[in-house]
Amino acid sequence: MQKKNIVWFSWENHRRNRELSKALGITLYEFAEIDEIKNPLKKYPLGLFKTSLTLLKVRPKLIFAQNPSLILSFFVVALRKIFNYRVIVDAHNVGLFPKEGNSRFLNRISRFIQRQADLIIISNPGLQPVVESNGGKSFVLPDKIPEFQPNSKKRLVGSFNIFFICSFAEDEPYMEVIKAAGILEEDVHIYISGNYQKAGLIPSELPANVTLTGYLSEENYIHFLNSVDATIDLTTRENCLVCGAYESVAAGKPVILSDTRALKNYFNQGAIYSENTGDALAGAIVQLISQHQKLSENILSLKDIRISEWNNLKEELMVIQNQMIQKSQK
Repeated sequence: MQKKNIVWFSWENHRRNRELSKALGITLYEFAEIDEIKNPLKKYPLGLFKTSLTLLKVRPKLIFAQNPSLILSFFVVALRKIFNYRVIVDAHNVGLFPKEGNSRFLNRISRFIQRQADLIIISNPGLQPVVESNGGKSFVLPDKIPEFQPNSKKRLVGSFNIFFICSFAEDEPYMEVIKAAGILEEDVHIYISGNYQKAGLIPSELPANVTLTGYLSEENYIHFLNSVDATIDLTTRENCLVCGAYESVAAGKPVILSDTRALKNYFNQGAIYSENTGDALAGAIVQLISQHQKLSENILSLKDIRISEWNNLKEELMVIQNQMIQKSQK
C-alpha cells in the first residue's frame, strides 16, 4: 500500500530507488528523462519544474530524495521549512563526494545537504564518519537484494562465461579486465556490459574472448546474469558497494570484486577479491574457476543472510519515517 504523504524523488533510472521505494511502500517519482539531457540549461530547470509540480500537487510530509542529483537534494532540503516537510536523502558515493571530491564548491553543497537533511541514508558503515563529521545524521541501509523472475538462458560461446557488469564510469578499471582476458585461455569468455562507445573501445581490437554487449535492456541484462557462470564488478572507490554485486547475489552467481574493506565486509561469502590490475584479475578468475562449485553454494547462503538483515533494517527505517511524519504534523 502506497503512503500518500510520503514521496521518493529521483532524476535517474536506478534499481536502488525502485527496490527501496517499493519495499517501503512509497510512491516513486522517477524523472529518468532528466538524466538523459546533457545541456544543463535544459536539464536542471526541467527537473526542478517537474519536482515543484509534484510538491505542489501532493504536499508530502516526508520526502526521500536520491543524491545524485546534488541539485535535486539541495532543492528539497532548501524548501523543507517553507513547505513543512521532512527530508531523507539517499546518498550514493558520488553524492557525498561529487566530482570524486575534487570540487570545493560542490563539496560545500554536499555538506550543506548532509547538515540540513533530517537523515542521510548510506550504503555501508564506512561512510558514517563522513556524514557525521559534516554535521549530518546517518542510517546504514545497503541495497535490497533484488528479486529476479526466472527466464531462459542465452547460449554463450565460452566453456566458462563471465559477465563484467560495467557502465564505463571513471571508477571502473575496465581496461584491466580486458588485459586479464588477454592473459587467460580463450575458452574463458568475458562479456562486458555498458555503452562502450563512450570509452572509445573498438570491438575488433579486443582479445577474441571479450564480447562487448553494449547497453542492455532490463530483460537482456537479467538474461546475461542467469546465463553466465560468474560475474565481475569493480570500483576504485573504497567505501562503495557496487550494484552488480547485489545483483550477482540475487542471481546466485559467484563474483569477483575489488579488494576493498567495504566489499569484503558485506559480500563475505561467494566472492573472490582482487586488486584492480590485469595480472591480479586473471589470477582471481583462475581461482574462481577452480572453486566455482563451493563459491556458488556460498553465494546462495549469503543471499539468505543479507535478505534477513535487510528486512530488519527496513523495519527500523519505517519506525524513523513514521516518527518524522508525526513531528511534521504538529
